[in-house]
Amino acid sequence: MHQGWKFTVLAALMGCVHVASVPAALEGTPRARYTVTIFDNFDGARVHACFDGFAPSYLASMDADAARSPTRAWSEHGVLHVHEMRIDLPTSTKGVCVSYETRFVDEVFRTRDSRAVVVSQAQWLWRPEPFPSDLDASVSIALSSGARASLPWAHDGTVYYLGRGAFYRDAYNVFGVFSEESFAVAGTSVRVARLGPWPVYEVTRQWLTRAIGAVASVGHELPVERLHFVIVPVDGDGMSRPVAFGMVRRGGGVSVLLIPSSTATVRQLEADWVTIHELSHLWLPRLHRKDRWLSEGIATYLQEVLRARCGLQSAKISWDRIRDGLERGRRSGTGRILTSESRDMNRTGAYYRVYWAGTAFALEADLRLRRESAGEMTLLRALELARPRLSTLPGVVDAEEVLAVLDEVSGSDFLVEVAARYASSARFPTTRPLDDPATKPILREIMKPEPDRCVLSVESSP
Repeated sequence: MHQGWKFTVLAALMGCVHVASVPAALEGTPRARYTVTIFDNFDGARVHACFDGFAPSYLASMDADAARSPTRAWSEHGVLHVHEMRIDLPTSTKGVCVSYETRFVDEVFRTRDSRAVVVSQAQWLWRPEPFPSDLDASVSIALSSGARASLPWAHDGTVYYLGRGAFYRDAYNVFGVFSEESFAVAGTSVRVARLGPWPVYEVTRQWLTRAIGAVASVGHELPVERLHFVIVPVDGDGMSRPVAFGMVRRGGGVSVLLIPSSTATVRQLEADWVTIHELSHLWLPRLHRKDRWLSEGIATYLQEVLRARCGLQSAKISWDRIRDGLERGRRSGTGRILTSESRDMNRTGAYYRVYWAGTAFALEADLRLRRESAGEMTLLRALELARPRLSTLPGVVDAEEVLAVLDEVSGSDFLVEVAARYASSARFPTTRPLDDPATKPILREIMKPEPDRCVLSVESSP
């Protein structure tokens, strides 16, 4: 670990300034205005929230862990009661304002010198309940001199505009003294918060642009307008990979946490699988925990296929990694059906079983789509065609909903049925297609290098 940093990973293994186009709120539209003052040592915040056009009964926490963060709450009427993941509000009339103080009790990262911290907005953003479906919400951040904030939401330089998802799902927030850069590529505005001296901006931009290009090659551009990266380098001594860890969060905007080695070269970072894996998740909506085998499996399959297609590693290495991964998956797990393994993998550690059973499904689906369409339809093409429909699905969805859309856009009629067989089976799927001579031509086509599809230029820079 780098001498100047400490970190806590709370998960499994594995713009240019964006000026928001926010229409003027209609008369009578419910509004929430938050002013957040971050404490000088970045260990908490004081929040002042005003609600207009509706009468919330209480403020609700995003999750039980974050519910421990408020230390006190008050309004002009006096002290407010904080209990059971809620702050009771003093009146049912419209136009109420409240204040509360919160401590960052569940930090993702903090620099050892305490000059910067990474937290979820769950630590400071409490939502009004009942929550209006058309809420016009914004946040202004106040920090000590020399400090800054880096958040994944649309903003106009001083005010952030929050969609519904910001109140219900985690995202990565950075407060303190750190480097921040921005650029635009593949139709996506990219902002990068970097909590260490390496990789330098030029290396970071090249590394992330190659990863974005690889994932965008599925459909010619990424399926999101904004990306927020949080880069936390750690000491490379003893690390087996250029990027130790990655995680994507979608709480009102896409933010991606990446932990690279402080000694990794740009070539090593480009060829690594973690960044491409995390960005590949964006081709699917968020799935329920029991269905994570599908999202993790497709992301794992894409990380290997796209790296071969984009010239970041050879087709042989990609197939060897898939073969080895499937074998590890066969040896892993608790012997239960796949949906149970998927639901409980953070507790049981059955990651290989879940990720690689899902990869086996992605491979079978791709092979069969190609075979039955004489090469005209592929899994990647189906993901591209499905994206407009999948992006309209609300909240967290079931795998069957996603697969039904993929069946429809691809003209197939088997994806839902095959996935149901995988999901209900306690046995690891067969890997015979990898050894079937009849599939060899299709396997070569899957990994056929097409690097020109994957190279993107930076469209603008600071």
